[in-house]
Amino acid sequence: MKAQGTPTDQERARGAEVTRVLRGVLWINLGVVALKLVAYVSSNALSVVAETVHSALDASNNVFALWIARVAVRGPDDDHPYGHAKFETLGALVLVGFLSITVFELMQRAILRLLSDQPPEVRGTPLAMGVMAVSVLVGFGVAVWEARRGRQLRSDILLADAAHTRSDVLTTAAVLGGLIAVHAGYSAVDPWITIAVAIIIARTGLVIVRETVPVLVDERAVDPIRIQRLAEAVAQVDAVYQIRSRGRPGQMFAELTIAVAPELDVTRSHEVADEVERQVSDELGAREVVVHVEPA
Repeated sequence: MKAQGTPTDQERARGAEVTRVLRGVLWINLGVVALKLVAYVSSNALSVVAETVHSALDASNNVFALWIARVAVRGPDDDHPYGHAKFETLGALVLVGFLSITVFELMQRAILRLLSDQPPEVRGTPLAMGVMAVSVLVGFGVAVWEARRGRQLRSDILLADAAHTRSDVLTTAAVLGGLIAVHAGYSAVDPWITIAVAIIIARTGLVIVRETVPVLVDERAVDPIRIQRLAEAVAQVDAVYQIRSRGRPGQMFAELTIAVAPELDVTRSHEVADEVERQVSDELGAREVVVHVEPA
C-alpha cells in the first residue's frame, strides 16, 4: 500500500516556477557579464578577468539548470518509477564540476602572473570600481531572492545556484577591494585577490557536495525511531519494523512494516495501514509512504 504526496498539477506548477526564477537569474547574469567586460577593458586586471569568467559561468549554469529543471518535473514512468526529482539534485552536483574548472583556471592564471618577471599594467579606474560595486549590489539581491524561492519551492537546483551567486558576490567584493588597492598604488595585490576568489569558489562547491551527495546515495532521510513512534501511535498497531527512508523534504519516500492482531480481517488491516500512511506522510511531508501489513 502507498500514499501519494504532492499531486501532479502542483509538481508542474512548482517546476514552472523554478524555471521562471532560473530564467530571470539568467538574464540578470548576462547583464552582469557585459558590465564586467567593460570593467576589464578599463582596468586590465586579472582579478576582473577571473570575475568575468565566473559570471559567464553563472550564466552557463543557468542554461544547464533550466534544462535540468524541465527534466526533474516529469512524473514517474516505466524507467523511473520514483519520478525524476533526483535529476535536479544531480544537476546541482554537476554545477560543482563547472566550479572546479573555474577554480583551476583562476589558480593557474594567478600563479603564472606571480611567477612572471614582467607584471602587466593594471589600472584601478573609477569606471571599473563602479561596475564592481554595482555588481555586488545586484548579485546580493539576486542571491537573497533565489535562495528564498529555493526554500519555498524546495528546489535543490535553485539553492545550489543561489549558493553559486553568493560566492559570486563575495568574489566580486574581493575584486573591488583589489581594484581599490591597485588604485592606491598596490598593483601586486591583483593575483593574490584572484587566488582568494578561487578559494571562495572552491568552498562553495564543497558546501553543495555536502548537501547533494546524501540525497543521491539514498542516505537515511529521517530517524527510524521517529517514524516508529508515529506508526505506533495509531490504534491496533502492535509493532513497527523494517523502516527505511530516503530523499529530501518535499521528495521524501518512506517504507515500513506494521504488525497487527491476527484476528483483524483484511479490510480493517488495510484501514489501519491507511491511517499509518496518513500520519507519517502528514508529519514528515513525505511524497510517498509504503506500509506493509503482517500479523503480529
